[in-house]
Amino acid sequence: MNPHHQAILHEIQAAVPGRGQVKQRPEHLGTTRKWYGLKNEQSRAIVLAFIAAHKDLSYEDWLALIDSLYHGDSYEERCAPRTLFRKFSRYRRQLPLAQLDAWLGRLNGWAEVDSTCQTVFSDKDLLADWAGWSAMLQSLAGEDNVNKRRAALVLLTAPISQSADPRILDLSLALIDQLKGEKDGRITKAISWLLRKGVKQHQESIAAYVEAKAPTLPAIAVRETRRKLATGKK
Repeated sequence: MNPHHQAILHEIQAAVPGRGQVKQRPEHLGTTRKWYGLKNEQSRAIVLAFIAAHKDLSYEDWLALIDSLYHGDSYEERCAPRTLFRKFSRYRRQLPLAQLDAWLGRLNGWAEVDSTCQTVFSDKDLLADWAGWSAMLQSLAGEDNVNKRRAALVLLTAPISQSADPRILDLSLALIDQLKGEKDGRITKAISWLLRKGVKQHQESIAAYVEAKAPTLPAIAVRETRRKLATGKK
């Protein structure tokens, strides 16, 4: 185990009553991994404290730490990279997409996927290497692993709300078209989420798409997106 990882894990375990004992399985999080029962803000505070003490962390050490965390035994370890991605944006933008793809393969359940994919990578990240990102997202959407297919959609939820660039909209709708026939809640809910997030920058296009495709889209996506378009609320 990476020594920085070991230090973070020690703090995670120390924050749990009962000397770091594992709690009941977190079925509501969609994972069967170990769970220490920490709230998200507790885990985040532990990683922020580590970052404050290691502001000079090198890119190589950052990369090694994240890789080690993605091999951790617990839910908290697998979610810890989120804060490291967000706080080291200069390193995040150097990250080879093949490495990110490999790490996504180590996630299980909607909560682990979303910890890495939700509001971590921005429109600027994607547009700085559009060819690479669009190829990776299309590849993820075609994976046998449902967690990777969810990742393809969730990775676009922030960029589509941040940018009016038609490339982001077009790719989002293309991936939705590809995955809309699936019944797994991890996919149907992600489709609804992506469409609703698209309303901010692409209201007319999203409205037209939903009306044209309503018979083939997941019912939850049609219902929730129409509500968003009508009320502006989630």
